[in-house]
Amino acid sequence: MRYLLIPILLVSAACGLSARPWFCTDGNTELVYTRYYAGDGSVKWTHTMNIMDVSESRSDSSLIVTYSSFIRTSDGKGLENMDSPAVMTAYVSPEGDVTLDIAASMVSVLRGVLWKNARITAEGGHTLLPAELTVGDTLQSAAGKVRALGMTLNVTVTDRKVLGTDTICTPAGTFPCVIVSEHKVEKGMMRNRVTTAHTWYARGIGMIRHDTYDKNMKLETSEILEKIIRK
Repeated sequence: MRYLLIPILLVSAACGLSARPWFCTDGNTELVYTRYYAGDGSVKWTHTMNIMDVSESRSDSSLIVTYSSFIRTSDGKGLENMDSPAVMTAYVSPEGDVTLDIAASMVSVLRGVLWKNARITAEGGHTLLPAELTVGDTLQSAAGKVRALGMTLNVTVTDRKVLGTDTICTPAGTFPCVIVSEHKVEKGMMRNRVTTAHTWYARGIGMIRHDTYDKNMKLETSEILEKIIRK
């Protein structure tokens, strides 16, 4: 059995935050992306991200953002035959730092692939995207592990650093961005893959572009923000 993980994408602006995060905290907002093959420019999939709910923690005034992610391949089907979006949670501190639980995100993805009562366990750390990013910054590494059907999938994200700044134009608009690089290794569940990603983030929106390179640093795909829908 082969599983593909929905990319963990950080996509914000919110009252009460000291800095605008690199994640969308506007409720009822839909971000639509298209992923293209680098070789011939053909479409690999369409990725839709919906900000479902935004609430404030009573303990520390951080924001709890519930969002969904769904990928539809070029044949019109959900990725790995998923029939419903994966629902995930991001946490935004009062300072604007964004934290995502890698293991919990992987569990959400697998629940959309496996049968309803399948036993899934997970453990792992968190990935952090600070509100203040400067060219040359090194960001903390992260790792997650998920077990299901007697198999284990390990994901590690290392060598995270801020490469530079750029102003990028997409069908959704023009955005000033920072570019973050990270190295990802996935092992297990018939998915053994090593990639490097360069991601463009804009304040108040989040991910604008996501380039994936293979282990030899050959560009494989580019995912681009096509439109922003305010509901």
